[in-house]
Amino acid sequence: ENMRRLISVASLVIIMLVFGVTSDSFFTADNILSILREASVTGIIAIGVTFVIITAGIDLSTGATIGFAGMLCANLLYHYNLPAGVIMLISVLTGLACGAVNGFIITKLRVPEFIATLSTQYLFRSMVFVFAIRESGVISNKKIENPGILIMGGSINGLYLVTIAFVVLAVAGQFILKKTKFGTYVYATGANRKSAELSGINTDKIRWLVFIMTGLLCGIATIFQVGRVGSVTTDLGTGMEFDIIAAVVIGGCAFSGGRGDGFGSAIGAVFMAVLQNGILKYNLPTAAQLVVKGVVIVIMIIFDAVYNDYMQKRIQKKAKEATEMAGGEA
Repeated sequence: ENMRRLISVASLVIIMLVFGVTSDSFFTADNILSILREASVTGIIAIGVTFVIITAGIDLSTGATIGFAGMLCANLLYHYNLPAGVIMLISVLTGLACGAVNGFIITKLRVPEFIATLSTQYLFRSMVFVFAIRESGVISNKKIENPGILIMGGSINGLYLVTIAFVVLAVAGQFILKKTKFGTYVYATGANRKSAELSGINTDKIRWLVFIMTGLLCGIATIFQVGRVGSVTTDLGTGMEFDIIAAVVIGGCAFSGGRGDGFGSAIGAVFMAVLQNGILKYNLPTAAQLVVKGVVIVIMIIFDAVYNDYMQKRIQKKAKEATEMAGGEA
C-alpha cells in the first residue's frame, strides 16, 4: 500500500514538472491555489467513493446527486429565500437521502451497484429538471445573491474554504479507515465479503453506510460548488462521477475491493485537477483536450491493473514459499 501511494505521488510530481517546464504560468501562487480549489470538490466526494470502492462497490450517481441538491437549494432560495444555514442543511440532507436510496436498493433489493447507481443517476438527474426554476414555462438560471451561500466560495488569505474543508475531510476519512473498527470492517467487506460475514460483520450495514457517507459528502461539496459559481444550471455535476472514480483509482483503490485509502484518493483528485489545468494552458481544441485527458486516465488505470496483478502474484509466490519452508522444517 505504501509503495502504491508513492507511485501515485511520483505520477503527480512528474505531471506537474511536465506542465511546469512547458508553461511559464503553471508554477505561480494563484495557479496552484486554483488547482487546489478545482481538486477540492472532486476530492471531497472522492473520499466517500473511496469507502464505496474499498467495499468492492461503485457509485455512478455522485454527479447527479450534486445537481439535484444544488437545484433544490436554488429553488428554495428563489421561492422562499430561506436562511443560508437552512439551505446548507437541506443540501447535506438531500445528499444523505440520495446515498441512503442507493444503499437501500443495493443491500435490500439486491441490485448490483453498477445497475443501481446508474439507474439512480437518471432518477436524480430528472429531479434537477423537476425543481428547475421556470419563468413562463422556460427554465431560467437565476443568480444566487444570498451572502451566506456565496461566502462558501470565498477564501481566507488566498486559501479557498473548499480547500480547507477538503484537507479536514481527507484527514478525517483517513482516520476512520485506519484507526476505527468501522474502517476495519470496510476493508474486510471488500477483501472477502463471505469471510467478513462469517466473522460476524454485517456487510449489508457497512455497504449501506458507505453510500450514505458518499451522499452526505456530495451534499457538502454542493454547498461549496454553488457558493463558488453563484448560480445553478441543469448540467451541474454532469460527468463529474467519472473524474471522481478516476481520482480514486489513480490514488490506489482497487476495483476488486480491500485496498486504498483517503490520502491516496486526495492525491488522485489533485492529479486530475493538475491534468485539467495543464491541458487548458496549451489552448488545445476541446476535442483534443478530452483525448489527452482520456489517454492519461486510461494509461493510469491500465498501470494500476498491471500493478495489482503483479503484486497479487508476488504475494501468492511468497505465501507458497513460506508454506514449502514450513513443510520442510516439519
